[in-house]
Amino acid sequence: MKKPVIGITGNEKTHPDDDIMMSYATKGFVEGVKDAGGIPIILPIGDQEMAYHYISMIDKLILTGGQNVDPKFYGETKTIDSDDYHLQRDIFELALIKEAIKQKKPIFSVCRGTQLFNVAMGGTLYQDIEDHWQDCSAEYTTQRLMTEPDTVLREIYGEISHINSFHHQSIKDLAPNLKIAAHDPQDGIIEAVMSTDDVAFLGVQWHPEFLFENRPKDKNLFDYVVNEL
Repeated sequence: MKKPVIGITGNEKTHPDDDIMMSYATKGFVEGVKDAGGIPIILPIGDQEMAYHYISMIDKLILTGGQNVDPKFYGETKTIDSDDYHLQRDIFELALIKEAIKQKKPIFSVCRGTQLFNVAMGGTLYQDIEDHWQDCSAEYTTQRLMTEPDTVLREIYGEISHINSFHHQSIKDLAPNLKIAAHDPQDGIIEAVMSTDDVAFLGVQWHPEFLFENRPKDKNLFDYVVNEL
């Protein structure tokens, strides 16, 4: 039986010991896909033409976390003092989303990836929220999660669960073709969304790639993404 090929969006950063720029993806995504029986392929940041070829090579796409989404893509100017943006990455991943939808390839997203998908579909973001960036290791959970009935996340996580949290931006106006799949019961911040049309999409705000090795729920999420989404 052919194993599903899962494309994982890469990020870029400077090597800590010199000025060499590196392309990378968090290893948890690679291991999570492998553990679920998939073949992981990291997709380095490229141009819009490369997006077509990348999507043609894979069966499903994972949009990973990282920088803020440039607010110009949802019709706003920057209201926060931050230089944590990567315009080329935004443009490239928006092209990946467009091409994946065109080629009918399912999409799973995490944190920034979920925010970017919402923007791609016509939604907006809060540029700065409070109390959603934990001080401890990503392997620990610090916030409660409430899932919506009749969703795959309710099946995997139950009605109430706990998640890790590393985001200071979040969904504000939900895109027309998305619905809420989970939220923070304390402040109502959207923590997961899914599509309501024929686009196969699930997006979460937490980081299951840091939790799956020690938590069956997040392991089951990777299994769903690789084998069922």
